[in-house]
Amino acid sequence: MPSDRSPDDVPGRTPHDVPGRTPYDASAGIVVTGTGVISPAGLGAARLWEAMAAGKAFFDTGDHDGPAPALPWPTAAVDTSEIGWPQGTVWANAGKYANQSARWAVAVAGQALEQAGITGDTEDVRGGTVMAVGSSGDELSEVMPRLAARFRDDPRPLAKFLHDEVPDYSYIRGIPSQLGQFVSLASGFRGSNVAAYGESAAGGTGALALAVRLLEDGELDRVLVVGVAGALSMTSLAAFDRHEAFGTRATVGAGPFDTGRAGTLPGQGAAAVLLERTDRARGVPLARFLGCEVLAARDPESASRYAVDAVLADAAPPDAWWAHGAGSRTLDAVEAHTVTARAGTLPVTGSKGTIGNAFECAALLDTALVVESLARRELPPVGLLDRPDPALGALDPVLGGPRPLGDGTTVLLTAFNQGRGAAAAGAALIAAVAGTDGTRTDGTGTGEADGEAPA
Repeated sequence: MPSDRSPDDVPGRTPHDVPGRTPYDASAGIVVTGTGVISPAGLGAARLWEAMAAGKAFFDTGDHDGPAPALPWPTAAVDTSEIGWPQGTVWANAGKYANQSARWAVAVAGQALEQAGITGDTEDVRGGTVMAVGSSGDELSEVMPRLAARFRDDPRPLAKFLHDEVPDYSYIRGIPSQLGQFVSLASGFRGSNVAAYGESAAGGTGALALAVRLLEDGELDRVLVVGVAGALSMTSLAAFDRHEAFGTRATVGAGPFDTGRAGTLPGQGAAAVLLERTDRARGVPLARFLGCEVLAARDPESASRYAVDAVLADAAPPDAWWAHGAGSRTLDAVEAHTVTARAGTLPVTGSKGTIGNAFECAALLDTALVVESLARRELPPVGLLDRPDPALGALDPVLGGPRPLGDGTTVLLTAFNQGRGAAAAGAALIAAVAGTDGTRTDGTGTGEADGEAPA
């Protein structure tokens, strides 16, 4: 059987030079070649971006600015009528076992793959999937919020608590993702199928960071990162609300970074981001993915500081900022002070004043929106923001309409878990590509087929 090792794969030379891996050219980097979005604005990143630009918000308030009759909090929900399912015998059979989360995952994966020109008709052992999942999904159901609520007043160390209270601790630590099996079927990617749980992965940045490591380590050439945040159960909502109260108004003046902000508003959605090694990319680069880190610490200030420092350490200062910006009294202040202290005053926007917090996939939605913004060379405004809070320091929020972006823009993205005591924070750095005419910046067209050496 022919070997897929390159002549440079000499054991002992570097950590990357082992059988089954291809050498990673750090100077080539990683690019985004496809995105997919399901949001309350509809299908695709473009529709959500345009809704933000138009100042729309999608919260069900029962025809007033307070909570909808069925819930104590305004919530932005997804209209499922547009979400389809692939055709064919295989998919007809798979559909028998697919719940709503699986259908959303396949739909956003399909958008990203189509944008990259990948059909999924053939197996690709150099491609893999990383799923961003959490307690709102079916894989852990009600377990995580129940444990989170109980652990607040429990004297046992976390490891002891989990060992005693969870029938199979290894299940929480990490197993192949059930949702990922459907995404693997859609993509043909067979190189990995793992999950990063939202409770420790800061809105999907943990999944992005894991994907980056798989690419940089030479394990894979492309990774499809997918996250799904369906409707939260009342148990989950109550657990989150106990940790930090949700907002009860969805009106202008109650949005992120506003003087009158009074809590995060829940949302729903799904997103996919296809990352590829530039020297092995099959799709046309839409943006350069310069780095991603997620870190847990004893408090959100430390976690945020460490994550932002990690992605900015070897990079030029960013030109714009896509904030977590969920309307939290605590977290809005934490990220504002963290970023302004390190990057100065930047144009800043965020999506949660438009569609709420989609929890485990919120940062994936924001990543897709950053890519869309770089392509349009504009940042959309912050939803529901009226009077920026002067206590947050030197903020420059986008208000009223889109803000132009210059050539070669680099955007800093920040993310948190939900709640004022959020122990994990994430950050990513995403930059525009040199050309916008569909031509690869290295001049090789749309990328090489699997197994072919780059030109």
